[in-house]
Amino acid sequence: MRTVVLFQRIPVTFLFLCVISITACNKPPIEIKQVNVVFRFDDYSACSNTDMELRIIDAFRKHEACFTIGVIPYVCANDIHDPSAQDLIPLTPIKGNILKNGVNEGILDVALHGYSHQTISTEQWAEFSGLDYNSQAERLAKGKTLLESMIDAPINTFVPPWNRYDLNTLRALEELGFSTLSADNKRMEVTASKLNFLPYSCNLFNLRDAIQASRTSSVAQPVIVVLFHEYDFKEIDEKRGRITYQEFYELLNWLKSQRHVRLLSVNEATEGIHDLSAKR
Repeated sequence: MRTVVLFQRIPVTFLFLCVISITACNKPPIEIKQVNVVFRFDDYSACSNTDMELRIIDAFRKHEACFTIGVIPYVCANDIHDPSAQDLIPLTPIKGNILKNGVNEGILDVALHGYSHQTISTEQWAEFSGLDYNSQAERLAKGKTLLESMIDAPINTFVPPWNRYDLNTLRALEELGFSTLSADNKRMEVTASKLNFLPYSCNLFNLRDAIQASRTSSVAQPVIVVLFHEYDFKEIDEKRGRITYQEFYELLNWLKSQRHVRLLSVNEATEGIHDLSAKR
């Protein structure tokens, strides 16, 4: 009889272990949030470096991603930090065609980046903040009209030079049909606005750290806006540059290899992410 009792206990124990194992396997998986990365490349103009811009566009093409490019429609001819009268150089047809082709390919999201990118003050660099409403609206309308005629597509996003704007800027943007403002995270107090707000949050050099921080944050839909310029590249500016084109390309490789990281343009982010209001 003792042998029989022992034999009966074995399957009971085995069954108990199986139940534990099945229960553990059926636990719901830990949800990993998706990190949204938006690249914003500023200062495209009639005078900017076309060769580097074409290489950057090609990098995003090869990685099947779209990025936002801030375009200056009538760049000032000399020093953007000098408020005195200067000639303005409109965007050339060649530069316009590059944008149009990129938009048609789904690689470029064109944003209006000021009017001339020339400061109105020596005390604080700003092109729009401090101007009266009518002056701001006129510049925005002229710039928007030029770019839309060149790319045959609507311009919905405004990127203020030096990331500075005021209430007149917001009012003019809404009146002219803009949907989104992309400046910096030092946003002014906005009580009511119909605009989406997508401020830049990091540069190329701390992007990896920003992604890691977003993965552990409490934000349900984290958005990282990466701001960069042509002078960030060593090939363009040996003194200010901190990255080579090859290193930039490898950074895109790394991003595409990351699970739960999505590359978007500003426009794509506004369409796919809930609540980008000033209160976010």
